Amino acid sequence: MSDEITADEAGKRIVDSNGNEIGVVVDVDADEGTAYVEPEEAKLGGDLKSRLGWGRDAQSEYPLRHDAIAEITDDAIQLREEY
Repeated sequence: MSDEITADEAGKRIVDSNGNEIGVVVDVDADEGTAYVEPEEAKLGGDLKSRLGWGRDAQSEYPLRHDAIAEITDDAIQLREEY
């Protein structure tokens, strides 16, 4: 487990604290340590979107806030429980 965003995160699932998939990492800016997520709109409630700072506009990908990450595993990035 690591807490640093690297290019290896591309393609990983983003899951909430219950293990529900809410999106996938489609791009990584390793220099900034930022993962960009394409959300599963059908599984992503407006409240969660708001807490992640993803707004209401219909973008195809959003930056993942580093403080929202609980852990990074080989298969997924899990969000903290409060998200």
